[in-house]
Amino acid sequence: MKNLRRWQMDSTGPLLPQLAADARLCPTDYTDDQAWELSLGSLEAPALALHTRYGGRAGLVSLVPMWNHDGRLIYQTQAYAAPPQVTAFAPGYTSIEAALTPQLLLQAEYWVMESHAVGARFTLANTGSKPETLRLELFGHVGMGGKEQPVRTLKRPDGGCALIIGKIVNLHPVVLLDAATLSEPETPLSTPRIGRTFTVGSRKKIALRWVHAGLTNIEDSLALAADWLKRDWDKYFKRIDQAAAALPVFETGDADLDAAIAFSVQQLTQSILKPGQALPRHSFVAVRGTARGFSPRGDGSDHDRAWSGQSPPLAYLLALGLASISPDIAQGIIRNYLAVQQPDGWIDWKPGLAGQRQGILCLPILARLAWGIFQYTEDAPFLNEVFPGLLRFFDRWLQPDLDADGDGLPEWQSEHQMGYVFFPTFASWQTWGQKADVRLVETPDLLAYLLSEAKSLKEIAYYLHQTEAEKWLETHIHTFSAALESLWRDTHYAYRDRDTHRTTGAVQIIHDARGGDDLIPAEVLDPPNRVIVEISGGVNLTPRMALRLEGADENGQNVIETADSAAFLWAHGRGAYTSRRVFSRLDRLSLEGLSRVYRVDVHTVDTTRLDINALLPLWSAGIPSEKTAALESLLTDSRHFWRASGVTMCSAQDANFDPSNTNGCGGIWPFWLTLIGEGLIEYNRAELAAQMLKRLLAVQTAVLKEQKAFAEFYHSDEPQGLGERDHVGGLVPLHLLLRIIGVRIISARKVWTGGPFVWDSPVTVRQHGVTVRRSADVTLVEFPSGHTVEVMNDTWQEITDPKLA
Repeated sequence: MKNLRRWQMDSTGPLLPQLAADARLCPTDYTDDQAWELSLGSLEAPALALHTRYGGRAGLVSLVPMWNHDGRLIYQTQAYAAPPQVTAFAPGYTSIEAALTPQLLLQAEYWVMESHAVGARFTLANTGSKPETLRLELFGHVGMGGKEQPVRTLKRPDGGCALIIGKIVNLHPVVLLDAATLSEPETPLSTPRIGRTFTVGSRKKIALRWVHAGLTNIEDSLALAADWLKRDWDKYFKRIDQAAAALPVFETGDADLDAAIAFSVQQLTQSILKPGQALPRHSFVAVRGTARGFSPRGDGSDHDRAWSGQSPPLAYLLALGLASISPDIAQGIIRNYLAVQQPDGWIDWKPGLAGQRQGILCLPILARLAWGIFQYTEDAPFLNEVFPGLLRFFDRWLQPDLDADGDGLPEWQSEHQMGYVFFPTFASWQTWGQKADVRLVETPDLLAYLLSEAKSLKEIAYYLHQTEAEKWLETHIHTFSAALESLWRDTHYAYRDRDTHRTTGAVQIIHDARGGDDLIPAEVLDPPNRVIVEISGGVNLTPRMALRLEGADENGQNVIETADSAAFLWAHGRGAYTSRRVFSRLDRLSLEGLSRVYRVDVHTVDTTRLDINALLPLWSAGIPSEKTAALESLLTDSRHFWRASGVTMCSAQDANFDPSNTNGCGGIWPFWLTLIGEGLIEYNRAELAAQMLKRLLAVQTAVLKEQKAFAEFYHSDEPQGLGERDHVGGLVPLHLLLRIIGVRIISARKVWTGGPFVWDSPVTVRQHGVTVRRSADVTLVEFPSGHTVEVMNDTWQEITDPKLA
């Protein structure tokens, strides 16, 4: 395959063995998707073992090839004359080379044809001077419920035979091998196998193919496997090769890093599934691994969070990464959001392929995403199509129900809207969190998102000559810019109370009191503030009780506030309530009906705590230069955000900072790192963005090398992957990488490139048949027609091929 880079990767390298059907080329099934994991093997472990869990149905199912040559069995890795190495891969496809003997060379091509079928083609080449006779046998291991489940063989009416994996919940998988015969058992307890004996002539080749199919009826499984064996695989491999031309290939001078980037591109593409009844376009899942994909209900509504919809943080990473690979799929992610838009502009935060909804308003990032996709596609009809819906979505964020105090600064209505539920100021679901009600706080991150949306919509309006919309958006840009500046506190942007507009620290009022006591703190609060009442103890049942707060408001007027248990947020046996009133004095607190086994703590809301949202206005590209310098200083301070693995989520000085994000706020999350990186680039600090990204890339490469997987996020200070294994949120952020390198390949005839080159070694990017080589001095562009252009690294510029104009 000419468009696939040639590799030489063994089991010790940064290898990612996940294989799943490529939705660009073949059918996928949201309710029963079967992904696979290929093991090259090592020492005594079987080589070329293909594993699955059938979407979570089984503990582990393995298919293993075994070769019999001159009475010697070859299936353990150490028995191969040359152990297997990955030499090429693409979404749904992997090519491996090995040697059974010094004369018998093997190419094993594994291919996922669709969600229910996988197969392999073993091509053996005899380089010796005499014919070689050997036998290939396939056998399987099935682990279910901690026990091994027997497999069996089946003679077919056509004279062939099949390997029957057995019933796996509702599935009846089978394996067919070209011209297979039953293998004679060595003992009565031998594992059933199917195989084929063949001879490879001197200087000749022979190809053997097998297919596994998994459907709910054994006859259907046999028919599907037989159908794929009848087809011409070369035609499909040609399509894989043609589609691979759209995949960006990077050469950085670091082979391990190149592999990490390439596997990220593969997994990014494999995350896509075809549309269903609930969404009109392709969507994605967060973890497409062997244990995910099976819906017992049969409609996908019971999938877990990784499969329950397209969240905006992942949509931003994936759609921008896919924009140059498959424009229609990237644009489709935007179209899916607009497909669920309500008449008032509301768009759900996480629409799913089975009709799932999160029930909260989407993160205001869709216009920025659409404009970013356009930079890769230059598809004006797409902008024309989505602009009205994106404008209504933006306007929905401006409505009074999202701005309780009417000051033009909307408030989050749920922590989940923020995309991260571990910010110490809030963290309502964590035992260690302050548990402030996010609806009562004005935040710099929401303003940064809204300002970015307004700017992106204005760019789209200008491009589409929508003059009135452009003017309307300009007024909101001014409003949000001024509002954002009102959140500036000394060195950074800060949280503030929704109504008083003050940023205040915490005051402990009551600590570890008994639930049944009548509490009389008589505490003067200067400055006035809200109070958080926390209840702990008892059991996980929500107690029935009534809270009564007595004191004075910020004007000194006596006030009483009441709330029942339903007004508290309950999690892990703890409840928290943030007062709706601001108190200048708290005189009395009672909790009628609360048992004395519960404990009570009361403190004021602390809005001074420092997290990455203080830096996020960098991304909006709408802040003054002196504040940019202050934020950069804070960003690069290792005492706060600048850590060994990148930029972490909250200041390391915070009492609840945890670099592993296990019992506090922390970790490196590629979505927020991407936003900060884009912001730095907008302010001509690409070299700093490169330093930050390289820290993440080093950790991702190390984790991939050791764990053979990416992770959802990464430890702030150590090369550790954390969260969900194989999560697409932890892939190399392709869009940010391309922006830092300064390459955007639009098509086979057009490239954007240039500007300062900030990488520490030359980089080559190949895509769509175009090759761009960048170094400190010059940029060289080679088009597939043979036309070559060399330019200096001075300005970002468009380069086209006149031969293809």
